Amino acid sequence: MKPRKTYSLDQCPLYKMRGRKRLAQEVFNVELSLLERIAGNSANYRVFTIQQGDKTRQVEVPKPILERIHRRLFVLLERIEKPDYLQSGVKGRSYIANARLHVGPVPLVKLDVKKFYPSVDAARVYRFFLEVMQCSPDVAGLLAKLTTYDGHVPTGSSVSQLLAFFAAKPMFDELDNLAAKHGLRFSCYVDDMTFSGARATPAFLWAAKQVVHSHRFSYHKDCCYTAEQQKLVTGVLVDNDHIAILPSREHELWRQTHDLGTGCLEQRTAAVNSLIGSVVAAGQIEARLLVRLKRLRVIKSALQQEAQIAAEYSNAIEAANAS
Repeated sequence: MKPRKTYSLDQCPLYKMRGRKRLAQEVFNVELSLLERIAGNSANYRVFTIQQGDKTRQVEVPKPILERIHRRLFVLLERIEKPDYLQSGVKGRSYIANARLHVGPVPLVKLDVKKFYPSVDAARVYRFFLEVMQCSPDVAGLLAKLTTYDGHVPTGSSVSQLLAFFAAKPMFDELDNLAAKHGLRFSCYVDDMTFSGARATPAFLWAAKQVVHSHRFSYHKDCCYTAEQQKLVTGVLVDNDHIAILPSREHELWRQTHDLGTGCLEQRTAAVNSLIGSVVAAGQIEARLLVRLKRLRVIKSALQQEAQIAAEYSNAIEAANAS
């Protein structure tokens, strides 16, 4: 597929949008009354919690009618040119590309924004549409209501990642400038910020924390590595001149492969499909892991044959019963 064409921010259809009716009809192809009815209504979200290790996280997923609006906004924001430091939400960039940027025997420091999406409140979203996109106040207000849940960016929407980035971009830009002044390489993957170079010291990390704090965000998971240490960057091990998969992750792939023979046909099929995706991702970090694909594809083919035989048997039973 050809990469989607990008444009400067002032070429976005949302730029200098002045009328709510025009927004509804020209951007979303719906009536304004629909946007007004769903804007700011929490009933248009499906809310549930998921377990992540020892913690639970609330997920807010827009229902289909609102997800259509969010998907359209995602398409428009995705096409806006992004800064080089952003490694998420950009075609051709990834958490693996993010780690590769910091390969080399140099010090590295990193930190995350604590509860990033809940911290990107409706006021920040409103200011993005008003001051950056230069929409009229009523349009900016409507867009902010359409894209926030309970006063913040939702955790489970297609538009959340890019919208949160643009709303928090002043902070990320300031950190990029700070890194440049110190001769450091800076990258950002969602809210995971990494700096590497000779001057990536605890003192620099403290200065970066002050920038985060000045923009009224909180930080956590701050870490400093010396030049000689192995470094963990967005889940990838950076070891001097190369990247590697974590030993614990490789062991987990082995365990999952070993367990493929358990469960019903549907469970085994879902497991092998998921594992193939995981191995492909791991193979982008270390090519040697791709040898596992041959075995997994043999297993997948056998499961497909088993499913076909089961379906033929079921059809034969139904035909016999019908006669």
